[in-house]
Amino acid sequence: MSIKEFSKEWWSEVYNRIIGAVVFLDDNSAECLHWDGGLFNLINNGAVAVKSLSPFESAKKEQRKAVFITQTTSTQLRTISEIIRNSDFTHCILISCVSLDVVYLELNDGKDVNDLVSSGKAQAEATKLLENMLLEWIGKKQCMVDVVFTPIFTISPTNVVFLTPPYHKVYPTYDGKLIPNTPSVDLYTITNEERSLVRRLASGLNSMLDSMNMKEDLYYMGAFSSLVAGVLENSPVCVSRRKNCSQPVSLIIVDRTLDLCGVTSHSMESVLDKIMAVLPKFPGHSNDVAVDMSPLCEANVISHPVDIQLCPGCLYHGNDDSCAQTYDHMINKSQKEVMFDLYNKLSKLDVQKSPGPKTLLKVTPQSVEKIISASKGNYDIIGKHLGILQQALGVVQTLKSPKRVQLELIMSLERQVLQNLATSRESTSVLHQMSHLIKTRKVRGLPLENLLALLIHVYSLMGTEVMFNKQHEESVQEALSVAIFEDHKSLFPSEFGYIVTPEECEVISNKIMGRLKDVSQMRRILQKYNSVLKPCEAGTGHEYRGVLQQLVDDLVNTDRPELTDLRHRNEGIKDLLRSGLNILTSKKKTPKHPLDNSTVILFVVGGITAEECKQLHRSVITSGVDNVVHIGSTKFVTPVEAMRDVLNL
Repeated sequence: MSIKEFSKEWWSEVYNRIIGAVVFLDDNSAECLHWDGGLFNLINNGAVAVKSLSPFESAKKEQRKAVFITQTTSTQLRTISEIIRNSDFTHCILISCVSLDVVYLELNDGKDVNDLVSSGKAQAEATKLLENMLLEWIGKKQCMVDVVFTPIFTISPTNVVFLTPPYHKVYPTYDGKLIPNTPSVDLYTITNEERSLVRRLASGLNSMLDSMNMKEDLYYMGAFSSLVAGVLENSPVCVSRRKNCSQPVSLIIVDRTLDLCGVTSHSMESVLDKIMAVLPKFPGHSNDVAVDMSPLCEANVISHPVDIQLCPGCLYHGNDDSCAQTYDHMINKSQKEVMFDLYNKLSKLDVQKSPGPKTLLKVTPQSVEKIISASKGNYDIIGKHLGILQQALGVVQTLKSPKRVQLELIMSLERQVLQNLATSRESTSVLHQMSHLIKTRKVRGLPLENLLALLIHVYSLMGTEVMFNKQHEESVQEALSVAIFEDHKSLFPSEFGYIVTPEECEVISNKIMGRLKDVSQMRRILQKYNSVLKPCEAGTGHEYRGVLQQLVDDLVNTDRPELTDLRHRNEGIKDLLRSGLNILTSKKKTPKHPLDNSTVILFVVGGITAEECKQLHRSVITSGVDNVVHIGSTKFVTPVEAMRDVLNL
């Protein structure tokens, strides 16, 4: 079973339970539904209404059955109680997308429930607890309640890549810091919220492995990944799963923070990365964008993407194979190939006014736009080909956006910085250049948030190889302090209207510099992959080769070089006894290698780019190994989002 099939199978379980029901979904479940085919999957399978999980929602008097698809947090349970009290249900089904043993731990936070958990009774207790809650909220003698666990948390943009929308906020931090305060990290040295996210992510991965009948060899790189691996190894639910599952798999978990260059780079080859960096996010989603659909109809859009007159379009269309192919091209093919693919598909639309499919040497955004405009107002055609029209509009709006010019300027600055650092191994000129860029950003039309992403890129690129000049760092901090004061409204949109003082800006810029120094120290725990600046294979200059890229190249190398930085969680006491016995019998045991298993899952905690997915997948294919390698992460990420994750803005 593939990861895509795993998700489909569990959605069909949900569809079997919704006949005649009002369905309430939270944002994360709604995003997962979008990638499985969307709203009509619920309607066509018998749902009488679909609403968002909000305390302001309720059902009509005659609607007696409700299905709640949720992450089962305490806040969401309060919301469910409000909805039930404001409705007249006699049958409620709570579908928890999170394993019930984790829910039980969270509901009993602060109480000693270890005995129950270790004896494996937590799931049954959680079910009982939640059923009683539902019965109390309904408050009728004649009523039915069900509590079911359905592990809906993955989406599969391609057959190789999978993401986990409910865990898009999981990031390798320890009490909010990038570097833990203590040398040894465990679940109790991090905050309650961080601990809950670690447990939830680990339990999700466990459910996925369980559904696919897999028992894993666990490898990890980074302190946060060691926490996730620890839960996967020791949690009673995971231990019992490994006893029952038979398919061997290697699961490699890696901290994003070990290498932030890839996610803060503006040098994007992948069309999907370009689109995500330019267009706004689809409301409530973490992995799709909002496309302005007004060029196709008469409505005037005032505030895209949250305009009340016209819904935004998007890129992914789960029930359309042709669109799924185009989406795959946006990750794995060049811009030129994507444009030709779109042009050829659009040329087949039955529009009298459209130019016949000429043999073009180059497809421009204008030539694609021309065909789209020809179908304006022709709702019959629009209805039949809505998916490809949304994708084409998304590409055209990206390539014609003024933001593209800004991104290309930052891209050229990025290349200068890389060569500068590689040849001089010294930070003076680069930091001087960064101060100057921050001061002159308005003249050049550069947003401060993109320059902050470039700063993180610089510090992650340098790592511990380059010494920082204190004086130049101070001048960067001063320039930042002034810039934050001037641009605070765009930098902190959530606190719109909140006036910051110059003193507060100084504190913020001070914190940012502290974080940047932490970023430069992230790879000091690595031996082999501590540098990402490598001489070009062509012989001249240097290039960036990321930690993930180096790891995968070594992984699929037929010579099997030693993977020094990849830690392997042992199988425990049996392993120790075996190695002790081997010492006595002087047999040398060869260390385990991830490719010993036919399936490998590489999971990056904290986000990945489409470009990285493409390059890693390409390395696997060209190596000639027979292993199936899945690439997973918590979300697709843009340079600005990566910057906000790192700086906690």
